[in-house]
Amino acid sequence: MSDAMKIALTSALTILGGVIVFTLGQLIERFYIDPVHKLFLLIGEIADSLTFYAQYYSSPGLLDRAGMDEAQRVLRQHASQLRARSHAVRALGLWNEIGLLPSRTALTNASTNLIGLSNSIHDGDPHRNDETVAAIEQALDIEIPR
Repeated sequence: MSDAMKIALTSALTILGGVIVFTLGQLIERFYIDPVHKLFLLIGEIADSLTFYAQYYSSPGLLDRAGMDEAQRVLRQHASQLRARSHAVRALGLWNEIGLLPSRTALTNASTNLIGLSNSIHDGDPHRNDETVAAIEQALDIEIPR
């Protein structure tokens, strides 16, 4: 084999190797890392909303109707997004085992409690709402200032 052929073959194999590594990296990023990142962002948004709308779930039915409607909609939206994003995460059990994400059961419980909280914005028991928020905090491993 001539030197020119060796150089061409080495170049082609190097390029092919680079394409394979890049493609595998993109697949890992799209199917494993991005869904986990999106779930982390959503958990942060949930913490933000629980803090921002605390006045509404702590005083159900006593504040302005438009604000209560918005709080109810946002909390319910977070509940549905939490379920959807938890199903998008591949190998959720593995992520949970290494302590990176809550378990599917914890995510489902948080979603269920967010729905319950959204249902009790207009009329509900403030003490029960505080218990619900505490359950969400525990499930998602977040802390809401009181």
